[in-house]
Amino acid sequence: MSSDLDFDDKSCWFAFKERDHEEAVRLLPLVKEPKRIKRKYIIWDNTSLLHFSSRNGWLAVTKELVTKYHCDPHERDGTGQSCLHYAAQCNHVDVMRYLIDECHCDVMAVDWRERTPLHLAADLGHSEAIECLLST
Repeated sequence: MSSDLDFDDKSCWFAFKERDHEEAVRLLPLVKEPKRIKRKYIIWDNTSLLHFSSRNGWLAVTKELVTKYHCDPHERDGTGQSCLHYAAQCNHVDVMRYLIDECHCDVMAVDWRERTPLHLAADLGHSEAIECLLST
């Protein structure tokens, strides 16, 4: 955990991680530099707010992080997963479409285990996400 994060940064990150949409939306404007907030934990290494927003299916927040806060939708976490991987494994097709159509995220991007977003969606049986990825 970075020691230069203030209370609002830490609270906001926790709200995103815990899928507390109302609290995340309330705290996001208070964060000094949302694009730089990352955490280093065993499973969440280098995960950003944008990764969690994509995982949570928060389309409006995802768009805001990309457009207003200039977060990079192509950025990878510690396991090589992009925001598209996160959205695909949670079956958030609206977020996936935004990341693919507007942000030009690579549907063939692989993580450290050589898995694409399609692999993750298929492993979890997310037919809507599979259909979205196959149609691109």
